[in-house]
Amino acid sequence: MKPEKLIRILAGAAVVIFLGYFAINVWRNSGNNYKTSTAYVQTVSATVDADMFIIREEQLITSDSSGVVVSLAQNGGKVAGGSEIAAIFKNEKDAENYSSALSLKKKLETYKKIEGQVRLANLDLGKLNGEIDRNFFSMLDAVYYNDYLNLSSDELTFSENFSRKNISLGYDVDCSAQIEKLEKQIAKLTAVKPAGIITTDVAGYYVSRPDGFESTLTADKIDEITADALEKALKAEKGKIPKNAIGKVINGFEWYAACIVSSESLTGIEVGKRLQLMLGDSDRETVPARLYSKELLDKGKCLAVFKCSDMNEELSGLRKASGKIILREYTGIKIRKDAVRFNDKNEAGVYIKEGNLIKFNRIEEIYSDENFVIAQDKSGTPGWLAQYDEIVISGKELANGKVID
Repeated sequence: MKPEKLIRILAGAAVVIFLGYFAINVWRNSGNNYKTSTAYVQTVSATVDADMFIIREEQLITSDSSGVVVSLAQNGGKVAGGSEIAAIFKNEKDAENYSSALSLKKKLETYKKIEGQVRLANLDLGKLNGEIDRNFFSMLDAVYYNDYLNLSSDELTFSENFSRKNISLGYDVDCSAQIEKLEKQIAKLTAVKPAGIITTDVAGYYVSRPDGFESTLTADKIDEITADALEKALKAEKGKIPKNAIGKVINGFEWYAACIVSSESLTGIEVGKRLQLMLGDSDRETVPARLYSKELLDKGKCLAVFKCSDMNEELSGLRKASGKIILREYTGIKIRKDAVRFNDKNEAGVYIKEGNLIKFNRIEEIYSDENFVIAQDKSGTPGWLAQYDEIVISGKELANGKVID
């Protein structure tokens, strides 16, 4: 064999040996490359999706006066019988000035509160700092969710609490110039008086705009609701709104959310059971509710009606809402489902990493879905998964007691 050919063969063999050695080491190292996730106690909810129709007792407010309407009551806020809810102005300019004056009056009230405060020696600054932090993060939330009505309110509360802190620390907070300036602005903006004032005869929650569904399903016939009527309401187009309607009042302080869900999802949930609902696009808050009625239908369906009493601006404007019913809540250690293993006794558990040691810790499952498991928190019990353990979520040749590099 020629020397050149022998050299090529030996060189090729050397490359194959090197690549094989490299591949074996990569395989071995990948087997020892254990990825972990820290175990934490969390609360998760078992929910069912539902398209809901909101049913309320509502009364339209009408006015035959011509002009521009300015709401005096807060949208979604409580009003008493006989209270003023709207003012009528002859033109857009006067209405805009009056609306601006209403906003400035709220700011003026805040400055007057600050001006009237004195230094309090026994003020709990720790608690006040907590309130200031909550006000600040509430403003951030309002900006994130485009909730500019609450942003203005949060800004005033933040200013008031921050000033209280400075006053209590001995700083001089003088609002007299701002108060004088605001009073002059308000006087100028309110020089033109309203052409008319609208009042309400009933107490409830004020809503500035009717939606055309006020008579589709009504609260006085809630016990007669049928699945067919609900399905038609969910598909219906809004009705005609009277031209002279300037708002409405949600009578009383209770309302209903009706939906059709699988009967299986409400198994074990009896009438009178208190639950939580998530309504609309916002998932920041849940709405307390009570199962008012449920009726079993054909094909494994169930007509469910929930009774609620909470109200705010967002809820007052809901009618057809895609939401969730929170059936139950589970608190425990949340684990990725693919991290759950079984030992030779067929006991469920997970492998954890402690230093350079792999251990098998058992779990007691209390809830699971297709992605994760919630396990009972048995922190402090030897042999069981504890909060802050490092759960192995990937790695080869896992075994209890295995020592790793």
